[in-house]
Amino acid sequence: MPRACPVVAVVGAGFCGTTLAVHLARAGEVAVVLIDRSGSFGPGLAYGAARPIHLLNTPAGRMSAVPDDPEHFTRWAATRVPGAAGGSFLPRPLYGEYLRALLAAAGPMLARTLGQVRTDMPGVTCLTGQVLDVSDGRVILADGSVTADAVALCPGNPPPAGLPLSPELREHPAHFADPWDFDPRRIDHEAPALLIGSGLTALDVALTLADAGHRGPIHLASRRGLLPQAHRSHARPGHYPPPNTGDWPSTALGMLVALRQEVRVAGAAGVDWREVIASLRPITQALWQRLPILEQDRFVRHLRPYWDSHRHRAAPATHRAITDLQRSDRLFVHAGRVAEVTAAGPRLRVTIVRGASSQTLEVGALINCTGPASAMLDAADPLLRALLARGVARVDPLGLGLETDDDGRLGPGRALFLAGPLRRPRLWESTAVLELAAQVAALAGTIHASLA
Repeated sequence: MPRACPVVAVVGAGFCGTTLAVHLARAGEVAVVLIDRSGSFGPGLAYGAARPIHLLNTPAGRMSAVPDDPEHFTRWAATRVPGAAGGSFLPRPLYGEYLRALLAAAGPMLARTLGQVRTDMPGVTCLTGQVLDVSDGRVILADGSVTADAVALCPGNPPPAGLPLSPELREHPAHFADPWDFDPRRIDHEAPALLIGSGLTALDVALTLADAGHRGPIHLASRRGLLPQAHRSHARPGHYPPPNTGDWPSTALGMLVALRQEVRVAGAAGVDWREVIASLRPITQALWQRLPILEQDRFVRHLRPYWDSHRHRAAPATHRAITDLQRSDRLFVHAGRVAEVTAAGPRLRVTIVRGASSQTLEVGALINCTGPASAMLDAADPLLRALLARGVARVDPLGLGLETDDDGRLGPGRALFLAGPLRRPRLWESTAVLELAAQVAALAGTIHASLA
């Protein structure tokens, strides 16, 4: 292929891949090849598989994909949803449309074959295909390759870890391994349904079942049995200054004690605890990196469920709907782990254990809502599997994601970069749009500098 300008290949076209391609295209003088195996460019899994009843878990004022223009998404949304404001919790599919619109404004060209990919002029070419490997500046697909001066991997979250089921039970019609790829019409709506996990994904699935007319009880089970806390009804960016963390201990427990004390002091001054949590966002990365690996491990094993339930909160309307289901005895939350699953005809019999106590539920649907499983990185994707096998990529000791340099490189001197949740080992907070948008913008600058 003729090449008249630097070429950057971006693998994965969800939020990170799409916005990275947009940033690179806006800077000009770069040919961007945006590759996605699904053929869907923009929404990704997070916003492409959502239903109108699923709301963003962050107010619109914190969802701009353009870090230097915080109101970008709010202004765009207001042209489509009358009354949309910075504190609004809008439908998730709307955000998928926003990402599509951003990409369309960058003027992408769709390529049906590798031969149609343009690398001889600045702009974005969208290509559908499964990337199998990246080696020596070549992005290798099943039917050919693209030569690039830099490659950015934006794979999003890996799929959930499998539940402890035998191969036969994995194929049972009552088992649903992917919470975003199940048809609620296939479920026996008179039978109980069991969702493994009690985070934001589980809330969305519970609302999907209720909206589809599910009449049986809905059970949520997780290790701690914690539901996400609720945002305030009129969420606005907080004005609480970040606490002075210089004297906080560099231990998981020490930081927990210090944070609780900060919340108590703020509460005495009439400040909501959510403002204190929000104030940590600019310094969370530094706090995480202060922890030795042993303390990071303790945080992940013991404190992460509590952090997640307070940090990653539910939209007020979502929280109210879940609370209403609980009050009407339609939804129940259990703390424990799945110890055994057996077949019971068209249903599954699931035993949940916590300590010395246990309970068994017979359910018509067992839905895996445990969230992304970093421990499955080496088996989740052909590209990641190839990079791990050759030692180009490495899973961190805690299994949170991939090891990178500070600038997102997968190894010193390599023109191979990573963006998104798999950078969690170094950044910890690498999930929400506010952090991801800043991360992607910085990566675009790093890539441009490396090309120069």
